[in-house]
Amino acid sequence: MSADGRPPRMKALLLKMLKRYSRAQTLNEERDLPMNNPRIEGPVLSRRTLIRVAGLSALGAAIAGPMLSNGTAFAADAEPAALPVPGMGGIPDGPSTWGWNAPELLDFDPATSPWARHLRCLIPRAPRIDHFAPTQAHPDLSPATQLSTLTFDDAGSLYRARNQAIGLEPYVYTQRYWSYIDVWGPWHGQFIPSIPEDVVASGRKGFGGVMDIPNPGWVEAAHKNGARAIGGWFWPRGTANFDDFLVQREDGSFPVADKMIEIKQYFGFDGFFINQEATITKAQVDKLFAMFRYIKQQDSDFYLQYYDAVIWNTGRLSYQNTLNATNVGALGTPGDRVIDSIFVNYAWPAVDRGAVKGTATARAAGLEPTDVAFYGIEMQKGGFNPIEDFGTLAGPGKDPTVSVALFVEDNYWQTAAEGGKVFTVDERRSYRDYERKMWSGPKGNPAESGRLEQSTKPGRTDIMNTRVWDGIAHWIVERSAFSALPIDYNVNIGVGSQFRLAGAQVSDRGWDNQGIADRALTWQYWTEGDLAVDLDETDAWEGGHSLAVSGSGILHCFKTDLTIRRAARARVRVQGDVRVEVGLTLRSAPDRIVWRPMERVETTAGWAALDATLPALPGERIARISLRVAGSGRIGGIQIAERATTDLRPAAVSGLTVSDEGLAKHETVLRNVSFTWNLEKSASAYDVLQATDAGDRWLGRVQRDAFYALSIDLEQGRTFRVVSIDAIGNRSSATAVTLAG
Repeated sequence: MSADGRPPRMKALLLKMLKRYSRAQTLNEERDLPMNNPRIEGPVLSRRTLIRVAGLSALGAAIAGPMLSNGTAFAADAEPAALPVPGMGGIPDGPSTWGWNAPELLDFDPATSPWARHLRCLIPRAPRIDHFAPTQAHPDLSPATQLSTLTFDDAGSLYRARNQAIGLEPYVYTQRYWSYIDVWGPWHGQFIPSIPEDVVASGRKGFGGVMDIPNPGWVEAAHKNGARAIGGWFWPRGTANFDDFLVQREDGSFPVADKMIEIKQYFGFDGFFINQEATITKAQVDKLFAMFRYIKQQDSDFYLQYYDAVIWNTGRLSYQNTLNATNVGALGTPGDRVIDSIFVNYAWPAVDRGAVKGTATARAAGLEPTDVAFYGIEMQKGGFNPIEDFGTLAGPGKDPTVSVALFVEDNYWQTAAEGGKVFTVDERRSYRDYERKMWSGPKGNPAESGRLEQSTKPGRTDIMNTRVWDGIAHWIVERSAFSALPIDYNVNIGVGSQFRLAGAQVSDRGWDNQGIADRALTWQYWTEGDLAVDLDETDAWEGGHSLAVSGSGILHCFKTDLTIRRAARARVRVQGDVRVEVGLTLRSAPDRIVWRPMERVETTAGWAALDATLPALPGERIARISLRVAGSGRIGGIQIAERATTDLRPAAVSGLTVSDEGLAKHETVLRNVSFTWNLEKSASAYDVLQATDAGDRWLGRVQRDAFYALSIDLEQGRTFRVVSIDAIGNRSSATAVTLAG
């Protein structure tokens, strides 16, 4: 290891990658690239200027976003614009998502697609509980305002043209603020599957698909927390023929629409963001919206968000920057809905001050403005100081008018990755702090959100100044899917530089898998008193993180609407000198917290278990669960479950198979190994481990019936074990399988 904690080989490759990226960027700047996105093959449009921002990963991909009507373009595409560093990009080993044009979509068959089984989300979207103002961080904040966001679901990754759902990259960004998100979608482009490795690795453009499915791990995380996860539709794109998407059968059905519904249902996501951003003919747009209407008729739960760009009944590209008579028809009527919501373009502060026009237009159409009008904030360029100030429309004590749409709010992470600033634990700690301030406000406490000073600089400058930013929690009421026991939280955020089970390190490899993140804490971090709480990557009870705590005070953890019908056990895992009580807030008495003392019952691998009995409370509804903390150390897990279930074990897996998938890329020893098994009804997740002389080594965790293990040294052992895990974290006996040698 080098002095900064990076393996020497990886550090050298990363430095090489960054030098080549910097060189490519310099050349691009010297050339003053054309007035359109270089990855879109359509005509150069007048008034468009390229914004070269974010999107490095290993491929050095330059990402852009929806266009502004004032002439600054953020055109939709994300194919690589710079040559990849050898060994640090191209097509990843094993399962990866891809782009879809009409031919690829129509040919898709999950039975013959090699990795389709590995890319499914099998977790249904959790219902969210009703809002309850007394336990909100801001009791006077309206819950009507919604939030959608388009983000990099691979920020920092070395793979962009083909997205890797499960990898070995501890520096990849993962989302942990799902309690503020209603609709999430990815912002990137991907190559169609027929494009070979050498072309992907070459950085050539023109091979992206019109459609992308979302990263299945992000879909799993969204669904656990009750949010929608949608894919992307981007036009123009590469060499695709738009008319191929619009074919209609004599019976009125659309082959492409039927396939869109099929992949939505098979892969388990919720719909599409439609970024239609080039003029088409009236005949084409009429057919397109007939297809959207057909989709809604066939699958009413198919969510469609439409970018404020191409007019729904003319086909003309014309940004309205509000909801008005020109674009409201895209939504349909209350009795015949087509599009669910519109992402309003960014010039709304000038065009529709106060969102007065958009609100009136929606209501005149018989629609609820906060359901259909999402006013955009360009955060890829604006960071913490965007031009668009949604604080003028929403906040504590304000009546809601419209909802908000964020564009690439995680760009700070991608930019840091481009600069080589997220490759150590200390570096990531700094940018997780930016993330916390992005969502919870400049003080990092959602109950104390709101800007600390007014910006004196123009929007889209001074973009990392967190003091001029309200925080999302200042506009959006926290949502929750905690409607019943059990609750099992181990500070797993879906990424880490190591993995621990019961406090013991079972893997020293970095890893990323957004899908296995725990249901998020509702607030991060709502504290009262003199208590400091921070995310800690240096140790964990289970997974890759814990909470570092110091001082004394209250940590509000979970917004709930649940009943304790039978006696329950609350257990908190702590390390160090940490004393804890657990507190319940009842809906019948929301101004009072009922505290229960916790007693130390056992210690494992340096982690103590603090337990408290929660008596049955028939007829009472628990509105919030909090901890009262004193001391200094770490919290590694919070578990609340009925006592009758705490010692049950899920069934062991059956039907386990293992296959040698060959050498890993650029390796002469390490091999890839895939597994399949039968799903168990009592299991919510599965750990895959390699039996070695030094003990079981963790290879990964999934919530489906297949796993692809990367870069395995079979000389360490050819026997593997799969363990079922239930909703409380109880583990089954292991099922073993040996790979023939």
